[in-house]
Amino acid sequence: PSLPLPMASLMDDVTAEIFLRLPPDEPEHLFRAALVCKPWLRVLRDPSFRRRYSVFHRAPPLLGLLHRLQVFEGDPAARLAPTTAAPLSPYPDLSRTRPLDCRHGRVLLHVGVGAWHFVVWDPVTGEQHRLPEPGIPWLIYTAAVFCAVPGCDHLDCHGGPFRVVFLVTEDCTDLVKAAVYSSETGAWSTPVTMDAGCDVQHRRDAIAAGFYYTPYVQPRRGAVIGDEAYFTLRWGNPVVKYNWSKNRISMIDPPTKDVYKPGVRKEYGNHVALMVMEDSSLGFACVEGSSLHLWSRKRVWVSYSSAQVLAYSQSS
Repeated sequence: PSLPLPMASLMDDVTAEIFLRLPPDEPEHLFRAALVCKPWLRVLRDPSFRRRYSVFHRAPPLLGLLHRLQVFEGDPAARLAPTTAAPLSPYPDLSRTRPLDCRHGRVLLHVGVGAWHFVVWDPVTGEQHRLPEPGIPWLIYTAAVFCAVPGCDHLDCHGGPFRVVFLVTEDCTDLVKAAVYSSETGAWSTPVTMDAGCDVQHRRDAIAAGFYYTPYVQPRRGAVIGDEAYFTLRWGNPVVKYNWSKNRISMIDPPTKDVYKPGVRKEYGNHVALMVMEDSSLGFACVEGSSLHLWSRKRVWVSYSSAQVLAYSQSS
């Protein structure tokens, strides 16, 4: 005989509390539990459980690593290396794909089949969205994809609206330009150009050091905070801030200028990363030898920490 409804409901609550404590690092445990019986499947399919699970564990699990090379190294093998046994949708069956970014459950691919275009792919659901380029002839570029739902905590935002920011050094003109795509409108914004006055000092420093100056956009992952996306330029690692809601580009000096001049601790140059800090400020990290240096910025740069990084080499 079937259990009375109150008892069945109570059992579901107890089962959910147990499932809630399964570690997120191995999400395949939840998949396996869903195959045991219909009552367990009902609990795990409930949207309220998925929401509670995300809130309980806060950080979503790392499901895989994308293989990405620098632009000058050519196109990498198309693959997503899983880090868990959880089933993922197959990597999009496309040739000449360049993974540019992954954020909020989405992967941004640049695809060179026919006319260059973008594909936003959800590796969990397999959903794909194709969008054209914004019509800027690029020399070198970077991009970011992110959830566009106001107030979303990004713990479980599959299938909702998204935006794509595209930042380039334009071919022939060497101007830094940007545009933003909205999945809600299905269109790009009018491309905006960084004012030449933004990089006057940056240009002077490069020329004074004997460099031919071109504001190359670094093809590395940026940071997205609110209505702003942050990336870096090649010489000296200045930060380019693109406010997509106002369609405006500006430049921010790096935390310590002397560290990034050629010939002075130049090993910093290729080991820089931007990130979002816990207080939603902009983080700037770099490695010098075996030391990791970290700054954060809201209005001005503040030294956050400096730590020794353990490194070793193994000979065969």
